[in-house]
Amino acid sequence: TPEEDFQLVLICVPENWNRSLVIYAHGFVPPQPQFPLGLPINELTIDNTFLPQLLLAQGFAFTTSSYHKNGAVTQQANGDLLDLLNFFQGSVGLPSHVFIIGGSQGGLTAVQLLEQHPDQFAGGLALCAPVGGAPHQIKYLGDFRVVFDYFFPDVFSFGAFNVPLEAFKQWDTYVTQIIAEMTNHVGATAQLFSVTRAALDPSSLTTFISTAVETALDLLFYSIWETPDLVATGGGIPYENRFRLYVGLTNNLALNRQVERVKSDPEAERYARMFYQTKGNVERPLVTLHNLLDPIVPFDHELIYRGLVAGQQKSRFLTAIPVPGYGHCEFTTAQVLGAFGTMIQQAMGFTGS
Repeated sequence: TPEEDFQLVLICVPENWNRSLVIYAHGFVPPQPQFPLGLPINELTIDNTFLPQLLLAQGFAFTTSSYHKNGAVTQQANGDLLDLLNFFQGSVGLPSHVFIIGGSQGGLTAVQLLEQHPDQFAGGLALCAPVGGAPHQIKYLGDFRVVFDYFFPDVFSFGAFNVPLEAFKQWDTYVTQIIAEMTNHVGATAQLFSVTRAALDPSSLTTFISTAVETALDLLFYSIWETPDLVATGGGIPYENRFRLYVGLTNNLALNRQVERVKSDPEAERYARMFYQTKGNVERPLVTLHNLLDPIVPFDHELIYRGLVAGQQKSRFLTAIPVPGYGHCEFTTAQVLGAFGTMIQQAMGFTGS
């Protein structure tokens, strides 16, 4: 492996290798010790199909790896995947084309690598990814947590960004409390989503409540499991809401007076902008696939990134594919392969191959 003590690597090369390589950047893995470094096998399985097998059948080589740490890893992942590419080239051979794919947090890594290394990557595919940049994602997660605490103050005894290192050990207890509070106070639940605009399925009262709870559990999971590592990695709190105006209620004044206010650390904000922010300066074909009602990584990331790309006058390189419905990375095999095919077709047309 590139670093035998730190990374696990999977390399697959078919007998009929077409000299193209697909690298996969995996999504978020909690940094706690019960989640050791591992390969994203489950993440790569859709509809009971292991997607790399389909790529191998078409002649593509495939490789992926763990990173040398879990948690907030975008900076580290970029270097680790470049090391992986170098390792593949040294141990297998030089591919004629290299394509980068990433899911969720890994999609941010994929976009950054495509932006920063157009000489090494011929095209990219970002699945349900925070392409608008992690600062926007941090804002979304932080806003949901402080507004949740306003409506349900008895669940957590600590603030949004002073999460105790051992808080994750109480997660099962928090889950029980969250479900009870939200189902017993449907009016407060509705107001929470009116303010935060987090995604849910409003098609019926049943789906409204069930998806509201699902969204809350997903977002609060990140608050408890990721926040301490995020703060430690960036050297402080990267979230600021002291002057933010929250709206969506008939009584916005009470909310804005009582909601937790958090002061950011300038160094942590600089770190997030430096290592977690996309630029839109893409020079190779990029395809994105995103659920319209994504509760974890909101679809507005796509709109933000579209603006960044347009500002760089690179819109011709971006193809965004919206997928109707509620869910995070809720794609069919056909949808993923279709997006992959679009990326390959555009990349081959760009390179003239």
